[in-house]
Amino acid sequence: MSDGKAPKMDLIDLLKLMARRWWVTVPVLIATVAGGIVVGQHVRPEYKTSASVVLVPPTTEVAAPAPGASPRPGNPWLRVGTVEMAQAIQIVASSGRARAAVVAAGGEARYEVTVLTRSSILTIDVTGTGPDRARASAAAVTRLIGDEVANRQAAYQPRPGEQITTDVLDPGLDVRQSRSNVLRAQIVLLALGLLVATTVAVVADAIIRRMARRRVRSAGDALPPAGQVTTHRPAGVMSPPAPARPEPDDTAVLSGARQMDRDAG
Repeated sequence: MSDGKAPKMDLIDLLKLMARRWWVTVPVLIATVAGGIVVGQHVRPEYKTSASVVLVPPTTEVAAPAPGASPRPGNPWLRVGTVEMAQAIQIVASSGRARAAVVAAGGEARYEVTVLTRSSILTIDVTGTGPDRARASAAAVTRLIGDEVANRQAAYQPRPGEQITTDVLDPGLDVRQSRSNVLRAQIVLLALGLLVATTVAVVADAIIRRMARRRVRSAGDALPPAGQVTTHRPAGVMSPPAPARPEPDDTAVLSGARQMDRDAG
């Protein structure tokens, strides 16, 4: 007895349905594979590189003020420290203004700046459309970091050796080709193709089942009601003649007339 709920379909049932309606799923899958090949041939690969910069603490100690003289305003970043300054520079270098400056310098805005845990080392992961653009982006970001470190201390007029500086550990000249973007596009296309193939198979199966139910219903309406027997004769065959009624016997008629005369006399 049905409870009014639609039957559940698991993955195995769905695969069986797609196999049963292969004439609609196979063309979609073939088109999907062909599309993946076309994507692999026309989507350009990416180029990636990594650069690293370290913030170097000052090389000399701040001189003590002369006796009776007022202390000279110092560089507050020395008290903050190189680790905290590296975190501040990471925020600045990741801002929209910094990315616009990198693009203006010939690079691309697709880069990420991170700080190694408990250190003052900044790493720059760059992605470019070409090897030259990737190198230009790495150079622009490392130059931006150096300028930001110097400019944020320049207002305090530190003496030589009394400021934090930067040192480029890796300029990011080693560029490698990456086809991860091509693979991502192919995976997305394959997922869409499977979704379309599944949807088409389900719709086709529903239409075929509905048409089959209509044919069965039409055939049931043409049948005679229960208990009624209908005989179908081939064309040209005549029904047998009805049996003739027997004619009355003359002797029986005369006997009946005489009996009626006796009764009257």
